[in-house]
Amino acid sequence: MLVRRGFRYRIYPTPEQEARLRCWEGALRALWNLAHEQRRVYLSRGARCPSAFDQINQLTALRADVPWLADVPRNVCAQLLVDLDAAWQRCFARLARRPRWKKKGRDTVAITEPHPKTFRLTETGVVFPKLGEIRAVFHRPIAGIPNRCTIVREVDQWFVSVQCEQDIQEPEPTTRPAVAIDCGVANLLADSDGGLVPNPKHLEAALTRLARAQRVVSRRQKGSCRRERAKRCVAKLHRKIRRQRQHLLHVLSHRYAKSHGVVIVEKLNVAGMVRGGLGRQISGAGWSSFCSMLRYKLEATGGTLVEVPAAYSSQTCPACGTIDAASRHGERFRCVGCGHEAHADVNAAIVLLSRRNGGDAGRGGQGAIRPPMKRQLRVVRRGHSTVQVSGSFKSPGLQSG
Repeated sequence: MLVRRGFRYRIYPTPEQEARLRCWEGALRALWNLAHEQRRVYLSRGARCPSAFDQINQLTALRADVPWLADVPRNVCAQLLVDLDAAWQRCFARLARRPRWKKKGRDTVAITEPHPKTFRLTETGVVFPKLGEIRAVFHRPIAGIPNRCTIVREVDQWFVSVQCEQDIQEPEPTTRPAVAIDCGVANLLADSDGGLVPNPKHLEAALTRLARAQRVVSRRQKGSCRRERAKRCVAKLHRKIRRQRQHLLHVLSHRYAKSHGVVIVEKLNVAGMVRGGLGRQISGAGWSSFCSMLRYKLEATGGTLVEVPAAYSSQTCPACGTIDAASRHGERFRCVGCGHEAHADVNAAIVLLSRRNGGDAGRGGQGAIRPPMKRQLRVVRRGHSTVQVSGSFKSPGLQSG
């Protein structure tokens, strides 16, 4: 089985190499915006949108007229146009929004060399076209054959990502147990085995420092060097928060991938949920990133990731199948039908585990599929009393036998 894996390392370019890399970033940003505008003009006129092959053919004449663009390796420029075409194809397929302009200081620009014969790895670094050898720290060995090299900048640090192809044996079917995971805000994760992982809320913990740093930026004069330094401080804070979140998610996903063969998660529309009132808390939890990490780590260990419907999982009783919002009391769950008690998040994880087979946990019922019971008051005539029967209100005169 042929798999592709990425290896990311910190690199330390010399001042001359860093200056050239920054110039390349600006040139590639301008190339992206120019090619993006060309596609928008064609679409506004009702003409066929140029493909990546068409724009790559025009690249030769453009590089001859623009010296600062000619300094960038041609393969790097061509790969940028391929990435732009892929972004437009996702837009046409309604999988993503229309690509946006690349703005300096906001959007990162990846410097990608797609041909393996034009770069190579040494014991001390990476040899990149027109840059020579860049010193790198290889904290883990590379496995497989390198076929792509990407250099990217994070604020004031540079990293190289090497994509490798490796031919490995097909993983044998695993006999490890299955587990269901419920993602939340108060508790980051809750599994059907009873495990709870509190949400460290890295973003919430850094909001005071972020607000202070952003106020400093707002007081600086636009275009000044002091404003640029203040913006770098804000970017470093965001980078620290992102790394803290990714580290925790990597540790948790590795733990579940090693100990379980099947992991069941909720099928959530995270992009739609972020637009609600808990958008910042949901984004800070990183639910989508956790599922992505779980998926590729389970594939490497022979496991599978299963997504099940999430509707009413927090209101469903796994013991009797009753669905009622009144059963949920904060972090506690007490069924109004049978009195079953459990932690609300753990209870939801048990319900998700049962939905793998379409029923309730170990009961074979259909409580997870049946819609919730709505208690409504029926209109009766004056003088008739009402009694509650089977979750609805009926008049005694309307009852049978």
